[in-house]
Amino acid sequence: MLKEIFIIGIGGEGAQTIGEILSISACIKNFATSFYPFYGSQMRGGESGCIIKIDTEGNDITNPTINIPDDFLILNDAFFDKYKKFASDTSKYYQIDNSNIKNKNIKLLKKYIDESKLFDEETIINAIKEKFKKEETYNKVIEVYKNEL
Repeated sequence: MLKEIFIIGIGGEGAQTIGEILSISACIKNFATSFYPFYGSQMRGGESGCIIKIDTEGNDITNPTINIPDDFLILNDAFFDKYKKFASDTSKYYQIDNSNIKNKNIKLLKKYIDESKLFDEETIINAIKEKFKKEETYNKVIEVYKNEL
């Protein structure tokens, strides 16, 4: 199964982090994956996002771009408006309504994993450890991930 995921936010919100954790999770499971980050032209407060492709059957991914995402993870509505034209009737949307929540990206990742069942919790935890390396840091992120909204 090929899963195409589009993540959009503002620079500094953590869209890239979510994408990296999902890609690392795919590697842990020996799935084919691609991670394609993109950034807006603004120095601060510009759009930041990424496109993730995961093939659970191990087929090669030859093109990192997508035409119609299966899932949108939305950290910021303003920039999402620009990209929603790529959605289809079957695209699914994931976001957290409270824009002032701390660690919003990790909470959104948790919501996505809980609802999509793309990976099990152990895989995500191992990916967080791989991404953050330092025990003190990854323990904080794991604690945020495991706590409810």
